[in-house]
Amino acid sequence: MVGRTAAAGRELVNGEIVLDDAWRSFSPRGDRGRTLKEVVAAIGKGRAAELPPTPALAGVTLRVGPGETLGIVGRNGAGKTSTLRVLAGIIPLHRGFAQCGGRVAALIDLGSGFGREFSGRENIHLTAALHGMERRDVEARIPSIVEFSELGHFIDTPIKTYSSGMLVRLGFAVAAHLDADVLLIDEVLAVGDEAFQRKCVRHIRSRIAGGTTIVLVSHAPGTIEAVCSRTVVLDAGAVAFDGPTAEGLNYYHRLLGVEDQEQAAARQASDAPVWIRQAELLDADGRPRQVFSPGEPMQVVAEFETRADAPDIELVVDVRDSNSHSLFQVTRGLPTSCGGGRLVIDIPRLTLLDGDYEVPLGIHAPGDTAPGIDRMLRFSIAGAGGADGVVDLRGEWSFDGAALGASEAR
Repeated sequence: MVGRTAAAGRELVNGEIVLDDAWRSFSPRGDRGRTLKEVVAAIGKGRAAELPPTPALAGVTLRVGPGETLGIVGRNGAGKTSTLRVLAGIIPLHRGFAQCGGRVAALIDLGSGFGREFSGRENIHLTAALHGMERRDVEARIPSIVEFSELGHFIDTPIKTYSSGMLVRLGFAVAAHLDADVLLIDEVLAVGDEAFQRKCVRHIRSRIAGGTTIVLVSHAPGTIEAVCSRTVVLDAGAVAFDGPTAEGLNYYHRLLGVEDQEQAAARQASDAPVWIRQAELLDADGRPRQVFSPGEPMQVVAEFETRADAPDIELVVDVRDSNSHSLFQVTRGLPTSCGGGRLVIDIPRLTLLDGDYEVPLGIHAPGDTAPGIDRMLRFSIAGAGGADGVVDLRGEWSFDGAALGASEAR
């Protein structure tokens, strides 16, 4: 199957994606819908002044080749979900061109397209039929879909009784088993539990190995780095970065750090005696990183400045999980007479399992029991596998069956 004629005057091949000068805006007022009575009553009364439309996409241009894996990151309102909805054909563009070659499967909104009164099994048939699948093919895949979703007997109950987690399980399981050349996935993966998320990532990798083009929107850097070879950073509806994933995630985290830098400048302007000028996480080669493997070394580097009359201070370094539970905390006194310096904390081995983590840094006076946060760093651990939890305590396993048998023989 070949896509329709592209803006460049050629046919798109299966799995190819083209966005060319894509523009889309939304009314901040929205349209709440009106009854016929309200429409008739409004005739002749004129229209109230409307606010100008808010741009969601402002000239986005992207080319994604067949079998390529693209991650999209950005702050809230940057245009990530709007990009996926345009590619899926859910919303039209006001200007520009958007097209995917071949069949497209999208997991964007929880339960999008599902009938709330229908059971999970009936919604599988409905969704598959909308994607052009024959009934016999659907029946053959239902056992695999049910097993993947882990819904058990709930597959035959109305989905209006499902939780958000059950909906995302069903939605992903259906999308994962469709014949698609392009798979569009939004942040909905974050709703499932950790074990289900890992299962989804494994399935996405299997689809990548089969040649499916993947576009993934996520705030989890570990997921993006585990799946995508290329990353696009959107900011205010425009492409701010397009390149290798490691560089893209670094760019994105620097973008998120703009507020921290502004706060630091504000503290400096308000005659704060000490402030953190820069902080980052480095790998063993001294390169900025946000994603590490279990057991890798990591450096926490903080550069700070002090005024001549600055009092004694302490730096608090905390490591927290994704729920902001403290896993490790250390406090270190810092000299202020030298006017500042560069503090490096060497962590020889990250004994953590898969997950997202944050490292708050805070400066405070000795004895302060409630220090604030002056800078927030974030990183992810990916690729552990074979274990659950937070701390990596996997050791060497040994088993001597022969010795056990000999002792029993005696």
